[in-house]
Amino acid sequence: MSWVMIIVLIVASYLILLPLLSYLSARRLVGKMIENDLTSETDGNRMIYFYSQKCPPCRSMTPIIDHLSENHDTVMKVDVQSDPDTARAFNIRATPTTILMKDNKVTDVCLGAKSQKQLETLLQKII
Repeated sequence: MSWVMIIVLIVASYLILLPLLSYLSARRLVGKMIENDLTSETDGNRMIYFYSQKCPPCRSMTPIIDHLSENHDTVMKVDVQSDPDTARAFNIRATPTTILMKDNKVTDVCLGAKSQKQLETLLQKII
Protein backbone atom coordinates (compact mmCIF):
# COMPACT_ATOMS: atom_id res chain seq x y z
CA MET A 1 0.00 0.00 0.00
CA SER A 2 1.42 3.38 -0.93
CA TRP A 3 1.92 6.27 1.45
CA VAL A 4 -0.55 8.38 -0.46
CA MET A 5 -3.28 5.80 0.07
CA ILE A 6 -2.49 5.63 3.80
CA ILE A 7 -2.69 9.42 4.11
CA VAL A 8 -6.00 9.49 2.22
CA LEU A 9 -7.43 6.81 4.55
CA ILE A 10 -6.30 8.71 7.64
CA VAL A 11 -7.84 11.97 6.43
CA ALA A 12 -11.08 10.22 5.41
CA SER A 13 -11.39 8.50 8.79
CA TYR A 14 -10.77 11.81 10.55
CA LEU A 15 -13.51 13.51 8.52
CA ILE A 16 -15.93 10.71 9.40
CA LEU A 17 -15.02 10.35 13.08
CA LEU A 18 -15.04 14.05 14.03
CA PRO A 19 -18.78 14.64 13.32
CA LEU A 20 -19.60 11.28 14.88
CA LEU A 21 -17.80 12.23 18.11
CA SER A 22 -19.64 15.58 18.20
CA TYR A 23 -22.96 13.82 17.79
CA LEU A 24 -22.19 11.26 20.52
CA SER A 25 -21.05 14.00 22.86
CA ALA A 26 -24.33 15.85 22.32
CA ARG A 27 -26.40 12.71 22.94
CA ARG A 28 -24.63 12.12 26.28
CA LEU A 29 -25.74 15.57 27.43
CA VAL A 30 -29.47 14.74 27.17
CA GLY A 31 -30.97 14.08 30.58
CA LYS A 32 -28.26 15.82 32.61
CA MET A 33 -28.99 18.53 35.13
CA ILE A 34 -26.83 21.60 34.54
CA GLU A 35 -26.60 24.35 37.10
CA ASN A 36 -25.19 27.48 35.50
CA ASP A 37 -25.70 31.25 35.53
CA LEU A 38 -27.82 30.84 32.38
CA THR A 39 -30.16 28.33 33.99
CA SER A 40 -30.52 30.01 37.37
CA GLU A 41 -32.05 33.20 35.93
CA THR A 42 -35.43 31.63 35.13
CA ASP A 43 -37.50 28.64 36.09
CA GLY A 44 -35.08 26.44 34.15
CA ASN A 45 -36.96 26.34 30.82
CA ARG A 46 -34.58 27.64 28.18
CA MET A 47 -33.52 27.40 24.58
CA ILE A 48 -29.79 28.11 24.51
CA TYR A 49 -28.16 28.77 21.16
CA PHE A 50 -24.36 28.36 21.00
CA TYR A 51 -22.73 30.03 18.03
CA SER A 52 -19.49 31.41 16.68
CA GLN A 53 -19.17 34.60 14.67
CA LYS A 54 -16.79 32.88 12.25
CA CYS A 55 -19.23 30.07 11.46
CA PRO A 56 -21.20 30.55 8.19
CA PRO A 57 -24.21 28.42 9.27
CA CYS A 58 -24.30 30.39 12.53
CA ARG A 59 -24.39 33.68 10.63
CA SER A 60 -27.47 32.53 8.73
CA MET A 61 -29.20 31.23 11.86
CA THR A 62 -28.41 34.10 14.27
CA PRO A 63 -31.01 36.55 12.84
CA ILE A 64 -33.71 33.90 13.37
CA ILE A 65 -32.59 33.42 16.97
CA ASP A 66 -32.54 37.20 17.48
CA HIS A 67 -36.14 37.40 16.27
CA LEU A 68 -37.19 34.55 18.58
CA SER A 69 -35.41 36.10 21.57
CA GLU A 70 -37.31 39.37 21.05
CA ASN A 71 -40.61 37.51 21.37
CA HIS A 72 -39.63 34.91 24.01
CA ASP A 73 -37.56 35.54 27.12
CA THR A 74 -36.60 31.86 27.28
CA VAL A 75 -34.30 32.10 24.22
CA MET A 76 -30.62 32.87 24.88
CA LYS A 77 -27.53 33.21 22.71
CA VAL A 78 -24.01 32.29 23.81
CA ASP A 79 -20.96 33.15 21.72
CA VAL A 80 -18.52 30.30 22.33
CA GLN A 81 -15.51 32.53 21.63
CA SER A 82 -16.42 35.23 24.14
CA ASP A 83 -17.82 32.81 26.76
CA PRO A 84 -15.79 29.58 26.55
CA ASP A 85 -16.51 28.61 30.17
CA THR A 86 -20.23 28.31 29.49
CA ALA A 87 -19.57 26.36 26.30
CA ARG A 88 -17.30 24.02 28.26
CA ALA A 89 -19.96 23.57 30.98
CA PHE A 90 -22.42 22.43 28.31
CA ASN A 91 -19.77 20.32 26.53
CA ILE A 92 -20.21 22.17 23.22
CA ARG A 93 -18.03 20.66 20.49
CA ALA A 94 -19.56 22.20 17.36
CA THR A 95 -21.49 25.28 16.33
CA PRO A 96 -24.30 25.97 15.83
CA THR A 97 -25.70 23.92 18.71
CA THR A 98 -29.14 24.49 20.20
CA ILE A 99 -29.94 23.06 23.61
CA LEU A 100 -33.42 22.77 25.10
CA MET A 101 -33.69 22.74 28.87
CA LYS A 102 -36.75 22.07 30.97
CA ASP A 103 -36.48 22.42 34.76
CA ASN A 104 -32.68 22.79 34.39
CA LYS A 105 -32.48 19.40 32.70
CA VAL A 106 -31.30 19.04 29.10
CA THR A 107 -34.16 17.60 27.08
CA ASP A 108 -32.81 17.95 23.54
CA VAL A 109 -29.59 18.87 21.74
CA CYS A 110 -29.69 19.91 18.08
CA LEU A 111 -26.51 20.17 16.05
CA GLY A 112 -26.28 22.24 12.90
CA ALA A 113 -28.34 25.00 11.36
CA LYS A 114 -32.11 24.91 11.68
CA SER A 115 -34.87 26.79 9.87
CA GLN A 116 -37.20 29.23 11.59
CA LYS A 117 -40.02 26.68 11.51
CA GLN A 118 -37.82 24.00 13.10
CA LEU A 119 -36.71 26.41 15.84
CA GLU A 120 -40.28 27.47 16.58
CA THR A 121 -41.28 23.81 16.88
CA LEU A 122 -38.40 23.22 19.30
CA LEU A 123 -39.37 26.27 21.31
CA GLN A 124 -42.93 24.99 21.70
CA LYS A 125 -41.55 21.92 23.52
CA ILE A 126 -40.42 24.04 26.48
CA ILE A 127 -43.10 26.73 26.64
